[in-house]
Amino acid sequence: MKSICLSRLQCWCAFGLMILFASSLPAQTTTQRQQMATAIRNAANRVLPAVVSIEVVGVAAAAAGSDSSEVASDAPSCGVIVDASGLIIASDIILRRPSASVLVVLPDETRLAAKVVARDQHRGLVLLQVKTNAPLTAVELPGEVTTPVGASVIAVGRYGTDQSPMVSSGILSASGRLEGTMLQTDARVSPTYYGGPLIDLYGNTIGILVPAVAPGGAPDDTSWYDSGIAFAVPTPVLAQKLIRLREGTDIQQGLIGIVPRSKDPLEQDTELAAVRVRSPAEKAGIKAGDTIMAVAGQPVTMFQEVKQALGPYDAGDEIEIRYKRDGRESSVRVTLTDSIPPLRPQSIGVWAVERSGETGDDDDSAVEVVVADVLPESPSDGKLREGDVIQGMNGASIDTLATLRRKLVTAEPDAEITLDVVREGDATQISLTPRSIAGELTQQALPKWTEELPADKNWGTKELRLPDVSNLGAYTAPDPDAMRDGLALLVVLLPPEQRDPKEALADLLDVAYQQGVVVCAICSEDDQRWQPKEIDVVSRMTTMMAQRVQVGATAIASLAAVKGVKPTAADSMVIAMALSDRKNFDGIAVSDQARPPAVRLRENEPDRSLQILLPIKSVDEGPTWLTPLADSGYPVTIGGELRFKDLFRWARLLQTI
Repeated sequence: MKSICLSRLQCWCAFGLMILFASSLPAQTTTQRQQMATAIRNAANRVLPAVVSIEVVGVAAAAAGSDSSEVASDAPSCGVIVDASGLIIASDIILRRPSASVLVVLPDETRLAAKVVARDQHRGLVLLQVKTNAPLTAVELPGEVTTPVGASVIAVGRYGTDQSPMVSSGILSASGRLEGTMLQTDARVSPTYYGGPLIDLYGNTIGILVPAVAPGGAPDDTSWYDSGIAFAVPTPVLAQKLIRLREGTDIQQGLIGIVPRSKDPLEQDTELAAVRVRSPAEKAGIKAGDTIMAVAGQPVTMFQEVKQALGPYDAGDEIEIRYKRDGRESSVRVTLTDSIPPLRPQSIGVWAVERSGETGDDDDSAVEVVVADVLPESPSDGKLREGDVIQGMNGASIDTLATLRRKLVTAEPDAEITLDVVREGDATQISLTPRSIAGELTQQALPKWTEELPADKNWGTKELRLPDVSNLGAYTAPDPDAMRDGLALLVVLLPPEQRDPKEALADLLDVAYQQGVVVCAICSEDDQRWQPKEIDVVSRMTTMMAQRVQVGATAIASLAAVKGVKPTAADSMVIAMALSDRKNFDGIAVSDQARPPAVRLRENEPDRSLQILLPIKSVDEGPTWLTPLADSGYPVTIGGELRFKDLFRWARLLQTI
């Protein structure tokens, strides 16, 4: 792959230099290089008259304390003229922060003010309009792309005051990526390319480059730029959406509101654990326990295929869902929506475990959800007992902890539920009203967890290291033969200036042992800051800890979550970690004075609901960044004058349902 950013003369001379350099190579290689250079130049020349630069003027400042990246600055990006009358498609990165005006710079360096016609927020595009006296040169948007995976492709852009051409070549790595919406290429694409065309060697525009990452793959959509992983909206899709955009109609991703039973999207299982309240699925009559058989005519056998089939559709689109219920197949038409009421996760206050069930058949994988203990003063106190087997909720079967948790996360607030329970061999029904997870931190603990502890605690401190990074880590945990039930893991990110994780753990050993919480302390690589690249490091260390110690819940925190400790860069990193790495963490605890990082906020997810603990006495005392988190369905626990024992108790209680 080659990436070039040169003046007009230098840009095309570069191909000549490449050919001269190749003269010392074998004849066949020289010929191939000459042919490729000529093909790239000719292909780029076909679209360059329609490639423009987009400049934003008067961009609002980034959030206080956040690192201002190249992408977040007011550096120019690209656009493509799609209509000679002055319609230009560009990446919506130019609108991520408010600006005074948007300018389109034509290939002849003419600057024209642009207005926003409409946005495709599903695919990260914006349609702009400029007024010009002369017709512009526009690209053709093909109705079909036949470029095969593995074929050579070229990213094209412009840069600088003289509108220098830029090209970056690679291959078409895949199609239908990011849940069926994107083409993928390994061409190295910097932010300036966003909004520019991805073309084949014949000069056909096959996609429009946009910043994007896989869900949970990075803290921000721009994080993978120049990494060899780039995405583009297929032009046939854009050609279809352009009709609505021309009319000034914004486009949103289509949402349906179904929650999978399986924790693994690649498992051969499409049964639903829950259906979101007031969602299109609920309105269409789809219920928890239904098994999805096909989406929009595409047969599905795993939930990843369900997401892949739903991915290309927008709000307002009507699709057919075929499902199985009680052994019978049915189908229903569902109109997707642009929004579903955010989650208001609920709790009944039990610690439940899975154990092998007595099904009477040969299914060795069958399990039962059994109540191990009940939290005092919780909705289940006096109603559920230790040993109760929870087999169903509101008529839908329960056979895993994940299913029960997802039903409660998506339950309607203040609505009574009915549990099907087997108690001492007899079936019964128990009705209770769950309580919101959001609110004041309970002072209660499970009776089983407060029993007398062994005199010899058998907890020590050990080093935790990854072979390819310099970050230091250490953890305190019980010896394997002294393991207790229901342990939790608390990952603590230390202030950058704190360089000894074992020393940081020294004052926490006793309280960690008393509260049953394994603590892992991690230092930053640099003694001045935490860096976005360390998100992967912390994720890997957390995964390593999960392999060493069996725990029921995992939280991540900074030391400043305890009232009176000053916030540091670790607090921002904790927020970035939790919102980016959705698979590892059940909760985060940070200072209410933390400065939010530049992370794109996503709605809290039913299959991995995240809780937030802050050392505040009321929501009114909370920071301004708390409101958008709460509005996105993240339950906020009010910790008050938090001490370490309170923080550890909260971390352990994350595993209760």
